[in-house]
Amino acid sequence: MKDTVAIKSIIKPLQKRNSDSDKVLYHLLLANAHAKAYDRINDKSNHHFSKSIQYGQKLDDKALEIWATLCYAEYFYNYRHMTKAFTFFATAIEKIDQSDPAKLIFPGKSFTKIGFYLGTIGNKKEAVNYLKKAIKYTNHDTAEYAMISDNLGYYYLQLGDLVNARKNFDKASEVAKSVGDSVRYAKAIGNLGLIYEKNQDYPRAIKLLQKDIQISEHFQAEQNTMFAYTVLARLFIANNQVLEADEALKKADFIAKSKPYFKTNELEILKLKLQIIYKQNNSGDELGVRRRIWILEDSLSKTDGVLPLNQANWMLQKRNYQQNIASAKLQLVKESFIKNLVFVTSVLLILLVITVVFYAKKREKLRQGQNDSRIKEYEKTNVRNEQKLADAHRTLDSQIDFLKRKNIQIQKLHLEIEKIKNTELPSGEKEHRKLDALLQSHLMTEENWRNFKSEFQREHSDFYDNLMENFPEITASNLRIILLQKLGFSNADISGLLGITVEAVKKSKQRLKRKLGDKYDLLFQLIAVEN
Repeated sequence: MKDTVAIKSIIKPLQKRNSDSDKVLYHLLLANAHAKAYDRINDKSNHHFSKSIQYGQKLDDKALEIWATLCYAEYFYNYRHMTKAFTFFATAIEKIDQSDPAKLIFPGKSFTKIGFYLGTIGNKKEAVNYLKKAIKYTNHDTAEYAMISDNLGYYYLQLGDLVNARKNFDKASEVAKSVGDSVRYAKAIGNLGLIYEKNQDYPRAIKLLQKDIQISEHFQAEQNTMFAYTVLARLFIANNQVLEADEALKKADFIAKSKPYFKTNELEILKLKLQIIYKQNNSGDELGVRRRIWILEDSLSKTDGVLPLNQANWMLQKRNYQQNIASAKLQLVKESFIKNLVFVTSVLLILLVITVVFYAKKREKLRQGQNDSRIKEYEKTNVRNEQKLADAHRTLDSQIDFLKRKNIQIQKLHLEIEKIKNTELPSGEKEHRKLDALLQSHLMTEENWRNFKSEFQREHSDFYDNLMENFPEITASNLRIILLQKLGFSNADISGLLGITVEAVKKSKQRLKRKLGDKYDLLFQLIAVEN
C-alpha cells in the first residue's frame, strides 16, 4: 500500500486543478496504482476507473472517455475477468468505430488492447485486424512494435497462416533485440518454436524454448517463463521425453500457483500432467490431479475458463450481429429513400421534358410561321419587281434599277439561309430548300441577261462595238462581268447577281488579265472613259 500513498502525493496537483481532463488522468493513475498494489480486482480500482469514465463523459471528450474505458477493460482482462471486460471493450469499440483513429489519445495502444482481448476470447481474425491497425500508429523502432508483431505472429499461427506467423515472429525478435527488450526477444524466439512444433520438428522447437526460458529466467519474467516451461513440457511429451516433461511442468506449476489469476495456466499444466501419468502408468496420482482440475474448472467457469471466454466471444458476435441488422435496416431506409427520390426526380424530369418539348414545339411553330411569312414576302417582292420591269419601258435605267433591287433581295436571302444553317431544328432543311430556290430565282437568268444585253447595246453601242472588235478574247462570262462593272456594280453586287462568289469574280478578272496582257489596261481605261 506504500505505492498508492506515494503515487497519491505525486499526482495530488492533478486533483487540485479544476480541469475535468486532469481529473480523468488522476483517477486513472490511482486506479492502476491500486491494481498494482493489490495485484487483483479490487473495489478501490473499480471506484477510480468508474470516476475517470464519468469525468470523461462530463467533459464530452470522446477521446478521453474511450481511453478511460479501455483502461478499465484492460484491468479486467489482465485479471482474467473476461465477461466483465467485454462490456467495456464493446463500448470502446463502438465509440472508436464512430471516431477518426488519428484523434484518439493513443491509437496504437488502443487498437493493441482491443486486439489482445479479441484474440484471447477466440476471435483471432478480428484480433489480427485490430493489431494491424495498431501497427500503423506505432513507431517501428520500439518495444511496443515488437510486442504487437509478436502477438500478430501468434494469432496468425492460430489461424494456420505459418508464413505470416514466421514473418511477424522474425520481425518481433529483430526489433526487440535492436531496442534491448530481452524478454520480448525471448518470447518471440519461443513463439518461433511453436512453428516448428506445428511441423513436428520437436528438437528444433525444444532448443528455441530452452533459449526462451534461459533469457526469461535471467530477467525474472515469471509469466513468460511459466508459459515457456508449459510449451516445453508439451514438446517433451510429443518427443517422448517424459522425465524432462515432468521436470518442466514442476517449474511451470510453481509459478502458476503464485498468482490467483494464473489459474488458467495451472489448469493447462494439470492436463499435461495427466498425459505424463498415462505414459508412466502411474494411476496413483491421477485422482489427485483430476480433483484439482475439477476445482479449477469450477472456479474458472466464472472468470477465465472456456465457458466465460466462449460467452464473451458469443456476446461479441451477438453485438456484431445486432449492429449488422441495424446497419442493414438503415441501408434499407436509405435505399428506399433513394428509390423514392429517383422516382420523384424521374417524374419531375419527365414533366420538365414534356413542358420543354411543348414550348419548343410552340416556339418552332411560331418561328416557322414567321419564316413562311418572310419567304412569301420575298416571293411577292420578286413578283412585284418582275412586274414593275414588265410594266416599265424596257430601258437600261429600268434594267439597272431592277438588278439593284434584286441584289438587295439576294443579300437578305443569303442572311436568312445563314441563320437557318446555324439551327438544328427539324423544319430547317425544308426552309433552307425554299429559300435556296427563291435565291436562284433572283439570279440573272438567261432571259434577264438577253434583255439587259439588248438595252446595253442600244444605249452604249459604241462601247459595245469597240469591245467586240478590239477584244475578241472576251468570253460570255467575262462579258457579263465587264458590262455590269461598266454600269457601276461592285464585285459583291456582281457575285450576288450571277450566283458566284466574290473570289470567283476576282479570279475571272485575273484570268482575263493574263489572257489580254497589255491590252488589259487599255480595256479598263476604255471602261473608265466611257463611264
